[in-house]
Amino acid sequence: MGIARAMIKLLMREGKRESFTGNIITIGRQDIYATLRELNEWAKELDFPLNLELQEQLCRLGNYNKNSRINDEILFRSLRFDKVDSLDSNDFERCSIVHDLNTDLPVGLHNCFDLVFDGGTSEHVFNIPKVLENYHKMLKVGGRIIHASPTSNYVDHGFYMFSPTLFYDYYLANRWEIIEALFICHSYRHDKRLWDIYRYTPGCLNSHSYGGLNKGLYATFFIARKRADSTFNAPVQQGYYLKVWDNKTNESWAKRIFRSLPGSLRGFIHYILTSIVPLRYYLKRVARY
Repeated sequence: MGIARAMIKLLMREGKRESFTGNIITIGRQDIYATLRELNEWAKELDFPLNLELQEQLCRLGNYNKNSRINDEILFRSLRFDKVDSLDSNDFERCSIVHDLNTDLPVGLHNCFDLVFDGGTSEHVFNIPKVLENYHKMLKVGGRIIHASPTSNYVDHGFYMFSPTLFYDYYLANRWEIIEALFICHSYRHDKRLWDIYRYTPGCLNSHSYGGLNKGLYATFFIARKRADSTFNAPVQQGYYLKVWDNKTNESWAKRIFRSLPGSLRGFIHYILTSIVPLRYYLKRVARY
């Protein structure tokens, strides 16, 4: 879907937490919905140190002015990466590396990148386990991966929509360091309107798992770091069920009472709690970008 204001601010937020450096690879070329002027305004708002030397060079050469819309290479170099690569299954959008993520990654691309940015590509690739394996192999130890992936109301946008628990449970099982997990609600005009950004923790959306979301579009923003002992092929079970199996005899009194109610009454209570009460009363909203 491209990178708009909110996504740029989320990237700045992460780059401010830990500086960006080295080589980044974007999975697919990214459309950027921003001008140089807007990029500088948002950086000032978030107190993020852009690479201003790059911008001065571009303007001096006459290639850009402050009202020019930037491309993905300019964005990520402005965020202080040294080198920007892009990978796609063909060169239609002039990526720098052509490779089908359904297949094994060439050895020459192993351990090459400090950050992998999956800004809405994985859902278009059929073999998800192979995709995740390839991301693991691309990254250096200590490198970060960022997933910005569709979660709900993206019917036929791609093959898949990903629940946040997929990323959380996969990276936890494979011994990665989980840095950030966010649940996002935005409108169809994701490039114009504000996004509501919530902290995701396992189980926080259980009450909304059956029809509990409104007509907005939902996405997951997830960051993890590859450690020396990280893997890609650990057996993964959904964390919710692992917890249920471990605590099956310790069900809370509130759940026992709720389960004892007639089905129609349970359905009505669920409707009230999920369809009328705003999401911000269930989850911690961390930003509105």
